[in-house]
Amino acid sequence: MISRCISVNAAYFFAMKKILLLITLIQATIAQNVPFESEHPVYHFLEQQESRGRIDSENWSTKPYSISQINAMIAEISDQKGQLSAREIRILKKYQREFNREFSIEGISFPWDQSARQRLFNADDQDIQPFFITYNMGTTKGWVNWSETFRIQHNGDAGRGYHTDVLGIIGQKGKIAFATRYTFYRITRTDKFSDLPSTYKEGFLLDREYMKWINWGYPTSSLTYNHADFTLGIHRQPVYWGYSTTNSPIISNNVNPLPYIEWTTQIPHLRFKFIHARLSSNTSVDDDSVQVRRNLSAHRVEFDVTPNFEFAFNEMVIYANRDFELGYLNPVNFLFAEEQVQGDLDNKLMAIDFKWLIIPGLTSYGTWFFDELDFWKLFSGWWGNKFVFQMGATYYPLSNLPSLSLEYTAARPWTYSHSDPVNSYTSAGRLLGLVDGPNTQSIRMASSWQINSKLFFQGEILWLQRGDDPGSDPLTSYSERGNFEEEDSNFLSGDIEHTRRAAMTIQYEITQPATIIFHWDANNFLELGVKLDW
Repeated sequence: MISRCISVNAAYFFAMKKILLLITLIQATIAQNVPFESEHPVYHFLEQQESRGRIDSENWSTKPYSISQINAMIAEISDQKGQLSAREIRILKKYQREFNREFSIEGISFPWDQSARQRLFNADDQDIQPFFITYNMGTTKGWVNWSETFRIQHNGDAGRGYHTDVLGIIGQKGKIAFATRYTFYRITRTDKFSDLPSTYKEGFLLDREYMKWINWGYPTSSLTYNHADFTLGIHRQPVYWGYSTTNSPIISNNVNPLPYIEWTTQIPHLRFKFIHARLSSNTSVDDDSVQVRRNLSAHRVEFDVTPNFEFAFNEMVIYANRDFELGYLNPVNFLFAEEQVQGDLDNKLMAIDFKWLIIPGLTSYGTWFFDELDFWKLFSGWWGNKFVFQMGATYYPLSNLPSLSLEYTAARPWTYSHSDPVNSYTSAGRLLGLVDGPNTQSIRMASSWQINSKLFFQGEILWLQRGDDPGSDPLTSYSERGNFEEEDSNFLSGDIEHTRRAAMTIQYEITQPATIIFHWDANNFLELGVKLDW
């Protein structure tokens, strides 16, 4: 009996020690509550570990993650090292070094300092990755990050250069954290290869015939205040809501980073997020002489039904022709009710989605996004039932093998549109939700593989069906449809176009500051690049 009490007390002691260690790690990084780029391979590693049940899934549905969230998840994984393979431990150590912000040098570290050069050329042997400049003084710290990516692209007919320069400044003082980053893009002018990269989504394009390069750029920034009960921030950042990794119908990164305010809070088994964003006009800047005001108000609440099953409800409203509506600025207001009180003039949209960890390694998810629904006509084929349905699953094998994801998505015609196009679910003419848009069906198969701590692979194949009638364009008013009582005989309308897309990306880290990137897609597109990150 005495030995049992001792063992119980010991288990309690070690559990409390683990909790206190995690709280300490979180407190040490709480002011680093600034977003981190969502294209980084660390997201795939964390998703794999979450699917194995090694970390909590509470961060999973909204991206980008903050540095503090990533560090907290890394700490959870590190606490279960006994379950990791030797390869996973090496990958974990790589990310521990990359996201460590406990600078050992007091004061300012400049790039011309001898110690900075030694850290740069021996980065893999350090406890923390080198930064261009660091500042560390008491409770205040900051760093400057500078990266250059040089690429050569070929489209089957011609080649061109494509370069990206990034300058980031991140810092904290007590409960205040900030981050600002400027990204500048340049492509070589070539008549046989004139398509702009997907990174150009809106904004001023410096394109003059006498210049060798076509240039554009955009800023991202965050300023956050972290209270024990909530986080308040003002941002210009990408926003992504949903469990699909690249194809969310709710809010995707198909648009330029949005300027928005954000309020988040959480209690055990419940998380709440609210944003109010300014959207861009759907016409070009030169044509929009009156600068039409367009806004998005949205909130998302998530419930942990069981330790392995979470469920979320989303509300979104698009409204225009006024700067701000106070009812839409209230984070806890029912947006659909407020929209009706305002006269049912705006575009309200809703979504429910879930994620279910079926067994360790196998996760399923689903989304039902509805623009408008008449439940009495739900199965009748009535055109006015505008919704997106998505189901998917991802499997991460226990051994060192690639993951496998399978996803089905179907979007009815006229989804995301409105009777007044100014209220369409778009920004700068690009959909806020599903990238392929309404009047489509698709099957997507994808795979990612962190082969070792330096080599990462990902690829996908997409089979897409698209109808060609006006219901495919969210900028077309659905009042042009005509007969509002007509029923569609098919899920999609118009002549159906069938296409297939395939792509593959490989990243190899030569040393911490230098990474080689290779990208290929089925349209005879090749890209080879080198990224220098300091």
